[in-house]
Amino acid sequence: MKKKALIIIIILLLACGISFGIYKYNTRTNDGMPLPQITGGERGKLGIDKNINEKTIDKYLGREDSVYRDMRMLVDPGDYEAIGGDSVLTGYVNGFEIVPLPYIFPVEDLPSEVGVTYVGDTLFKKLANGKYEAVYEESMKIIEELFPKDKYIFLMCGGGGYAGMMKEFLVSMGWNKDKIYVVGGYWYYEGENNVEVVKFEEDGLKYDFDSIPYHEIDFTRLHKIKKINNNNLKPIYLEDKYYNTKEIKEYDSINPDEIYEKYKDTEATDDYYWFIISKEQSKLSHKKAEYLNNLVKNKESFVLMLFEESSCEDLESSVIDKAKELMDKYNIYFYESNLETFRQTKFYDYVQYSPSILIINKGDVYMYTDPESDEDAELGWVYQDFEDWFKRYVIIKE
Repeated sequence: MKKKALIIIIILLLACGISFGIYKYNTRTNDGMPLPQITGGERGKLGIDKNINEKTIDKYLGREDSVYRDMRMLVDPGDYEAIGGDSVLTGYVNGFEIVPLPYIFPVEDLPSEVGVTYVGDTLFKKLANGKYEAVYEESMKIIEELFPKDKYIFLMCGGGGYAGMMKEFLVSMGWNKDKIYVVGGYWYYEGENNVEVVKFEEDGLKYDFDSIPYHEIDFTRLHKIKKINNNNLKPIYLEDKYYNTKEIKEYDSINPDEIYEKYKDTEATDDYYWFIISKEQSKLSHKKAEYLNNLVKNKESFVLMLFEESSCEDLESSVIDKAKELMDKYNIYFYESNLETFRQTKFYDYVQYSPSILIINKGDVYMYTDPESDEDAELGWVYQDFEDWFKRYVIIKE
């Protein structure tokens, strides 16, 4: 009996050893790296790794088979101070390079306290089915260069949220999930490779952004993927409510003088003053865009005038001026939008510059004047030419 018991013990020990070996093998990459493993609790919801995080990242810096990316903006419009963080990039972990996530795809599901972050141009847009679609011809090439598939990718940001979002995006685009590590947030880093960007000087805080390894995405040099189908169009009717009334919700504009009065007796610097104005303008722009996007969602038919307050609104030779003449003549109402608001709508897929008149049919772009077209630009010179153009696509109620 003792002999049999000994044999059983030996077999069990061998089984345990084999199981442990298999476990160790299955939790390591071919290079001996621990496979990504999401931690528990609230940090786990952000996708932060259990093994490679703010406390251990120093052990994995400087690898030739890896790239290190910090997904923060230099100055984020979101109010991250409200959750104990920083809206301005005050430092980073040495070895990481800055690639702003909000420039890659629209940011969603931020904490309510943070409010609205950057809502401008992005390399990709998110479709209703949850998938991503390239906005520019160069979008995919840029991502592949910044996040090479043949290397391990370590992602950081301020608190971990942007890093987790970036991994989800990369995996959805075909990257190997086992080669991407969500390290977490710089705000919680206490290692030996901290590089401070902010400096305290007699005349206030200074940010040494020029020294940061920063990957700028210059959207002005990219080529937008356009979707145009304007063949054999027949005139359409606009919604009845756009005659003899103004249905659009009016939003108060930002008054810089009021903001200055509010902060003039405080220690706020001019930079902070303009930072507040910028944030308030972004919030207002977001509300306006949300209103227009709801019109699209409801599949309404209407006209939208795209202008820039500083250049196009008051020019007598612009299509905006001729559109306002037509509005007065037929007692019809057109919506208005500046570029900041316009970029947050689906219409930006068609037009990237101003001024422009867009005719929307049941939520889709039906026809528009192209600001980059010399022929369309001539519509802004003679009113009758503009009216003739408009009546080719819209049946106006007399």
